[in-house]
Amino acid sequence: MGADKPNGVVNYCRRPPQRPFLQRIKYGIWNPEERTFLGRTGKRWGVIGLIYLVMYICIIIFFSICMTGLMATMDEKIPYFTLADSIIGANPGMGHRPLLFEEGALIWYNATNSSHVQKYVDNINEFLAPYNNKTLLINKGVNQRDCKGVKPPRGEVCSFNTTLFGPCSEENGYGYANQTPCLIVKLNRLYDFIPDFYDDPGDLPSDMPPDIKEYIVNATAQERRKVWVSCKGERPADTEALGNLKYYPYPGLSETYFPYDNTPGYLSPLVAVQLLNPKLGQIINIRCRAWARNIQYTESLKERLGSTHLEIMID
Repeated sequence: MGADKPNGVVNYCRRPPQRPFLQRIKYGIWNPEERTFLGRTGKRWGVIGLIYLVMYICIIIFFSICMTGLMATMDEKIPYFTLADSIIGANPGMGHRPLLFEEGALIWYNATNSSHVQKYVDNINEFLAPYNNKTLLINKGVNQRDCKGVKPPRGEVCSFNTTLFGPCSEENGYGYANQTPCLIVKLNRLYDFIPDFYDDPGDLPSDMPPDIKEYIVNATAQERRKVWVSCKGERPADTEALGNLKYYPYPGLSETYFPYDNTPGYLSPLVAVQLLNPKLGQIINIRCRAWARNIQYTESLKERLGSTHLEIMID
């Protein structure tokens, strides 16, 4: 298969000897005449192996130097790009529970079916577990404190008391068995985001719901410094079917939880929204949004800025 060697001299111009097919395969793997494996001698395999070894060692060294330099410029707690400079941007989104992966944003259950009710109760329990059991937190919640409207010092975070949810409790099944289901709404974490609050009763958006405006007017100056949260039906038919709502502990997220700075033990503030008399047997499209001067909101279903969408149907 290789070059002929008449008189010990390699001659690549001569046609190699004709051999049967199987013998050609055998000689292609190991040629006993030229003592080559896959067409190369041991010396040539050694040279090639050495070249690749040196090349990969150089690549590893170069990659290690680059990664060391990169990691030296990064902070584990502080993102390199934040707010408008980051891909996420400066506008926080929202989330809600319950949220089942297989059902998406749809909450559909029969209030008399205990298994239907329990899957939503379990989903909320799983989400609230770190709030109710500090040992589940990375630092066991040793730096949490009851802020009582006062921002904590650096390195400490505010605890969140879920017992303030009133009837939206595990003991009450979060209202699902009573056909008055509760939704847990939160603002997504956005590093270093500081809300510009609607804290002036005389300067509130015209489209803000009347019940939220009433709460702001009756609140103290300190209590008004919140990111307000409201929910409504997306269409007139949804608004009619949604009925009255009740917010626990209040329709807002306190300023003591802002800004988020990646401190261990931090828990996002929550608002429990209870549907007091939703219409049965009808899908109700609900949009919950956050209110702050620097939180953009769009009605678009494709790009839901500053809001979260869900559907609920109670049989």
